[in-house]
Amino acid sequence: MILQALNSYYERLAEDAESGMPAYGTSIEKISFALIIDDSGELKGMDDLREQSGKKLLPRQIPVPAAVTRTFGVKANFLWDKAAYVFGADVEGPTDDNKSRFESFQTLLQEVCQDVEDNALTSVFAFLRKWNRLEAESVLTKYHPWDDLCNANFVFRIDGVPGYIHERSLVRKAWSKHIQQSDSAPHIQCMVNGEKNVPQARVHTPIKGVRGGQTSGGYIVSYNATAFVSYGQDKAAVSEMAAFSYTTALNALLSSNSRQNIVIGDMTIVFWAEKPSPAEDIFADLFDPPEIEANASKENQDDQETAEKIRGLLHAVREGRRVTDIIPDLDDSVRFYILGLSPNAARLSIRFWEVDSFGSLLKRIGQYFDQLSIARQFENEPEYPPLWRLLCQTAALGKSENVSPVLAGNIARAILTGARFPQNLLPLVLQRIRSEHNITYFRAALLKAYLTRNTTATNLKEITMTLDVERTDGPYLLGRLFSVLEKAQEEAIPGANATMKDRYLSSASATPGLVFHMILKNSTNHIAKLRKDPEKTGRARYFEKLIQDIVDKFDHFPSTLPAEEQGLFMIGYYHQRKNFFTKKIEEN
Repeated sequence: MILQALNSYYERLAEDAESGMPAYGTSIEKISFALIIDDSGELKGMDDLREQSGKKLLPRQIPVPAAVTRTFGVKANFLWDKAAYVFGADVEGPTDDNKSRFESFQTLLQEVCQDVEDNALTSVFAFLRKWNRLEAESVLTKYHPWDDLCNANFVFRIDGVPGYIHERSLVRKAWSKHIQQSDSAPHIQCMVNGEKNVPQARVHTPIKGVRGGQTSGGYIVSYNATAFVSYGQDKAAVSEMAAFSYTTALNALLSSNSRQNIVIGDMTIVFWAEKPSPAEDIFADLFDPPEIEANASKENQDDQETAEKIRGLLHAVREGRRVTDIIPDLDDSVRFYILGLSPNAARLSIRFWEVDSFGSLLKRIGQYFDQLSIARQFENEPEYPPLWRLLCQTAALGKSENVSPVLAGNIARAILTGARFPQNLLPLVLQRIRSEHNITYFRAALLKAYLTRNTTATNLKEITMTLDVERTDGPYLLGRLFSVLEKAQEEAIPGANATMKDRYLSSASATPGLVFHMILKNSTNHIAKLRKDPEKTGRARYFEKLIQDIVDKFDHFPSTLPAEEQGLFMIGYYHQRKNFFTKKIEEN
């Protein structure tokens, strides 16, 4: 199913001349320089094809004759390759191994083009015959530093003639004929497209661009031991054409300039639609909604329009409205494919595979944001928190590099499939709250989402966005009570070095029966101090009444609270704390 969907995606893009999808027998590769030679094969210059990306120069992605798979040994590419093959020297110098690579490059060129009459090819042959690989570094550093050249990929062009030599008509025909004649693989019925009597792909092109994977790429289809062989076949029944199609499509989705991939933890997620759809352009933004700036510059106007569109879409989804009200040309019935990949040595692990209508996926994402929704601590905090910011709330020091990659991948999977959140999410969030004595907006949102989706209590009342004074759950009331006692202490002893939260939040949420009797006794001293101040007498009466109202709703302090009830305790604390400051703003 995965290979078939990727094969269909390739066929769809191949029909679009503007898609840049390479034809069979070619591949998109990272090329840094073009060697300029004259008719006699003399090197006249070098074009720098690299493109500026921030402060870096990155290779340009260009269609070239299909790259070989180098698992071992010496294998040259046709009319393009690294310095070791084109010049016979690299960072290690003109070694014997590089001599073999240089000779392999010439041999392949001779095999493919021996009967082709093209002046440009004659020039390339002349260049290779004249080239002295022992002097490669001294000759080439006239054009660029050797450090930039020794590991780069090169193509050829003739001085004064537009285009590259591998793009010429006779050269393309020669290459196409070569790959057809050199295919001695057995003929099979392809399990991807169903075609019969087609050559079997012996080695599939590696998949590159998966975060954490090998730079040479990995495979999602491969065999190397009899334990993985089915029905006596040592290779998958995939044709050369189908293997080219699915690997080319997947590599295009994973490319650095693609908007159809996102990285979450150790998992790289790619996505595409069955037919052209705006959904392919906006899906990544649903995991990291762009912020709307009040005074955006003209240069950022397009970005702000996109941000407003995404925000409107999320509002519509969360409230159950039709998405076409926001994006008229968005067909929510279009079939959508999502593939999660993780590195696994030389192979790639498929973490999950989801196929559904885009509307169904939007509904799950809307449900996720609805479960997250809680009153924001500060107005500048995002209404739709990006997943990466939520994940940082589970990590030591709040750093992204400390986020558990497995946790991140499992949360993403839960969002997309509607499954429960991973069980270790709750204890991780509680651990960070205890460690830092701080319940942030993001942590409160995570706790609310987890309890709403995962709770085992059948009688759990829906958790509201703001303070619910009618709620009678014991843990929620205990969290509210702790917040009130803390606030009374803050007003009675402003600027205290260690607050009640710093000392008792962890123990009060885990073992309220051991802690609350003591802090309630302390609170009487705080309220008494407020009552002695003529300007704060009203506040003393306010706290006394609020404490009594909360305590009247439960009859005992439990000795311990399980993890889920600790989460509800923290939400009660957060709601009450937020309510104190909200009231101040309203009064002012």
